Amino acid sequence: MPNYQYQGINQQGKRVRGEMQAANELDLEQRLREAHIEIIALKEKSTLFHFSFKRKVVKRRDLIILTSQFRQLLKAGVPLMDILDDLKRTYENVAVREIVASIYESMEGGAEFAEALREHEKIFGKVYISLVAVGEKTGQLDQVLSNLESMLKWEESLVSKAKKVMIYPAIVGTVVLSVVMLLMLFVVPELLGFIKEMGGELSFATTSLIATSNFVQHHILEMLLFPFIVVFILKWWLKKSTQFRVQFDGFIFKLPVIGKVLYNLKIARFASALAVMYRAGMNFNASMRLASVVTENADLEQRINESIRLIEEGEMIYKAYTQTEFFPSMAIRMVKVGEQSGNMDDALHNVSEYYEQEAKDMIDKIEPAIEPLLTVIMAIVVGWVMMAVLGPVYDTISQVT
Repeated sequence: MPNYQYQGINQQGKRVRGEMQAANELDLEQRLREAHIEIIALKEKSTLFHFSFKRKVVKRRDLIILTSQFRQLLKAGVPLMDILDDLKRTYENVAVREIVASIYESMEGGAEFAEALREHEKIFGKVYISLVAVGEKTGQLDQVLSNLESMLKWEESLVSKAKKVMIYPAIVGTVVLSVVMLLMLFVVPELLGFIKEMGGELSFATTSLIATSNFVQHHILEMLLFPFIVVFILKWWLKKSTQFRVQFDGFIFKLPVIGKVLYNLKIARFASALAVMYRAGMNFNASMRLASVVTENADLEQRINESIRLIEEGEMIYKAYTQTEFFPSMAIRMVKVGEQSGNMDDALHNVSEYYEQEAKDMIDKIEPAIEPLLTVIMAIVVGWVMMAVLGPVYDTISQVT
């Protein structure tokens, strides 16, 4: 949101000047009018030599707060335009204020709420916008927003739990790697001269330490650049080749331990989004097509599209899922019951809850095992260095005595 410098006259008739953020000149005029200042002159502040180190980011937490406020105020009977007008002036996140101001302007120009949101699809996502459109058409926008709020909160809790599990291993892993690199670059080379002066036969631990240290010293630049090069090539290839992306995303689910957790989370997320959209009154196949986006996995998207094709050809939903091996057997049984009883949205909600709990249980089992595993790895590395350095010293002392 740009900064504007202005000059005006306040209620007391005195000339005032100042600086204010606004979406555009009309927004600035409106804000100053509310502050009882009549504008004389204004200009946008130059950003040529202005640098901001604070990134303008809209987080999932912001979307949850926005959705919650939309739902509560709409339910209380407050007009949507008044809600947007208040949020674009008072919300603490500048990036959110800019987006809300843009939505407000679009709706002032005659656009519907969903159409205005579509201009910010990267922020809200296709599922969110499609559900809002359904809510507007059916007159159940507050109920749809309530479902969206629950879904966003559920996703936020999963992400928070995953981050919590990964923080400790990431910190300890970084420390261990840094210590090993420092040992190989600075400590071991100093000790090698002392070890070689002693003479005698070197053990495997010592020779392997010497070889590792030499390798690190001579290839440190390549070792530092290698991960970045691999990531760059991988991203480029994933973007270039759809077939490779499908194979890569499928391979992720085959990884030991972590693959099963990710698969359960993706299934839970898909089922949750599908249940929300189907409950809102969307066509089942259209709901599936949109819900496939939330999986963010090309392999699952391909299976979903194949399932949609089979359903359109007249196949039962649970049979389509069985043929494409999209859902696990337990989920297929739940879907079968829901399809036969006419309670598909409840069945999908149960699938989401079941596999969310499965993923959480697996994470709870993994979390306690990470700390001792990293401790063992660190002990092995330290033990290897100690054996390599102290082994020749002990041998020399033994020969002297």
